[in-house]
Amino acid sequence: MFSRAFWPLLLILLAVSLSLVLWTGRPENVEYAEMACTFENRAPACIDSVRDWHEGLAFYDSSLSVTGDTLASLKALLWNFWNIEFAGAGEASIAQDAILPLRVLETRKSGCMGLSWLAMMVAEARGIPLEVILLPGHVYLRYGKDDGCAQAEPTPKMVNLEPNRRGFSYTDEEYREKYKAGRWTGLEFKPLTPAQFTGLAAFDMGNLYLETEPPRALRWYRLAEDLFPVYPGIKVNQEIAKSRLPDSI
Repeated sequence: MFSRAFWPLLLILLAVSLSLVLWTGRPENVEYAEMACTFENRAPACIDSVRDWHEGLAFYDSSLSVTGDTLASLKALLWNFWNIEFAGAGEASIAQDAILPLRVLETRKSGCMGLSWLAMMVAEARGIPLEVILLPGHVYLRYGKDDGCAQAEPTPKMVNLEPNRRGFSYTDEEYREKYKAGRWTGLEFKPLTPAQFTGLAAFDMGNLYLETEPPRALRWYRLAEDLFPVYPGIKVNQEIAKSRLPDSI
């Protein structure tokens, strides 16, 4: 007969093994939607059963068919139909609910990571030319492609979209000035791959537990390292987490 302690112990073991089932693929095969499910320990295709997601794509398709404007349709989806608001500066913008896109869909509040992740899921599903750009402690979206050719479209070839200001467009120079006091890594102003972006999200998740649950933080940092090995903050925070482990571990 199982002891009364069996099920609590099993739940603990399942939580401890989370990093082993979070992701078993290769960085070059990372997809935004699949990782959104994986980060919440759901089935990889869980997005197929999310009603808000399908209603949002239907809205985008309808808007695009009427206006023919990809950028305007994307902005209308994110900030009108889904009406995602900035969660607020400080802890509110880096909480799980502001990082994980499926939770953003539920709460309609987000920081820069969660909204950018959700936007990239839409871009992935509809072939929209959208990228995530890294800054010190921040990311923003860039729409369009600079192919060096003149275009007849009235919209600029490339447009920056600020996730925390409902798509307000800062120039690169304005971003550079705004974040000049941050810790620059040499990775800034370069588009993040899906693996790098989700690695950055895993790093942020680890940071949430660095003070209170170092073992849990380490599991997220290991995933972050697998996905974005060149991001310098990961190894630094890994060492901090290791230094806070109980002597018995």
